[in-house]
Amino acid sequence: MDREMMQQYQQLQQQMEEMQEQLEQIKERAEEVEQAVDGVEELESVEEGSEVLVPIGAGAYAFAELKDSETVVTNVGGEAFEERDLDSARELLEDQETQLRDTEQQLEEDMEEMQQQLQQIQMQIQQQQQQGEQ
Repeated sequence: MDREMMQQYQQLQQQMEEMQEQLEQIKERAEEVEQAVDGVEELESVEEGSEVLVPIGAGAYAFAELKDSETVVTNVGGEAFEERDLDSARELLEDQETQLRDTEQQLEEDMEEMQQQLQQIQMQIQQQQQQGEQ
């Protein structure tokens, strides 16, 4: 019985670690989407022809001239992209952020339940060890 509980404890611990990694990825993605929403909102006040900084990756930026301040290109899944007006893009991004935040909250709740299970198993293991010592 002791061995089974230890295995169950280790499996739950591994699941918790995997969920923690997934939670961190979701949080990062939600922050990226939030920044994109802010960027779309900032575009509303930028005039066409203005010089802007465009991220090219790894913290590097290029200067560019804004040709169209009324539309943006959004990823609609996989490798598919679509041109959208600012309101539509903001709405899409806000929906994505909401979904990510909901998933984040659900993962946190699941992790709390799992933590309680881990504590229960740990207490049972300790009780069995104490009984074995007597």
